[in-house]
Amino acid sequence: MNESNHKFTMMIVPHSGKSTFSISVSILTLKIIGGLLATVMIVLLVTSLIFFSSYAKLKQDTQELKMVAEDYDVLQRQLQLFLQKTNSIEKKMQELEQLDNDLRGLLKDDPALKDVLEKKDSQASLQRSTLSSRGSIDRQQAIRQLLLIEQTIPEQQQSLEELKEVIIKRADRLSHTPSIYPVKGKITSRFGYRRSPFGRRTEFHDGLDIAAAYGTEIVATADGVVTFTGYKSGYGRTVTINHGYGYETSYCHNSSILVKTGQQVKKGQVIAKVGNTGRSTGPHLHYMVKVNGQLKDPAEFLN
Repeated sequence: MNESNHKFTMMIVPHSGKSTFSISVSILTLKIIGGLLATVMIVLLVTSLIFFSSYAKLKQDTQELKMVAEDYDVLQRQLQLFLQKTNSIEKKMQELEQLDNDLRGLLKDDPALKDVLEKKDSQASLQRSTLSSRGSIDRQQAIRQLLLIEQTIPEQQQSLEELKEVIIKRADRLSHTPSIYPVKGKITSRFGYRRSPFGRRTEFHDGLDIAAAYGTEIVATADGVVTFTGYKSGYGRTVTINHGYGYETSYCHNSSILVKTGQQVKKGQVIAKVGNTGRSTGPHLHYMVKVNGQLKDPAEFLN
């Protein structure tokens, strides 16, 4: 039997007593309506599931983006700190380079050190840009800058090592250069031609006479090695010291000698005592200076 002929009838009876009315719907129509309602419910359910799934995914993505944003902020702060440190190192390197140049300028007149000091003049200086002037953070630029500084460090280190060697040599040379009074006293006769104290004739005086009380201590005027101790005609008891760098000093008319030949002495070390030995008119020190074998005025070396 055809289902379209089967009907479902619904009667409505009002309480007021009015006439009743009925609605007849075929079973097929009910099935269609039921199917539509089921379809709508399924669609709503699926849509709800998709919505809640999308919401959960969106929430998760939002959390991940938040974490990424936080990591990015941390990375930016770290990069900014890295740039600041790089700039600080760069500034220190520039200060060291300036100090290097200043020291070379102060030492450039020393002829013995000229070759060492001129080495840097032939080296090309690395050009460095200033990162702090950039308006934005450039990671690659920061890395390039750090690599450039890293390349500069060995050159600067070598330059400072050269300067250290130069300063050590200069200090050694100064310690071996006669520069102090050998004895405390009064200068009574200078270097050069003078009237002889033993007559009226003019003679060349090859040293500096410093009067002092008998037995006053005499000191070496520079570091060196004692090359002679003993008695010399006219000079009496004498000490001669070779200081290196072409310098030699002699201390004459001593009453006693306190060092031995071959002994190393330091500037300011007591080596003898004032006396009146040899060709002398009274207690004093006859002090002589030679440079590369040539007599020089000792007064030029006194400070």
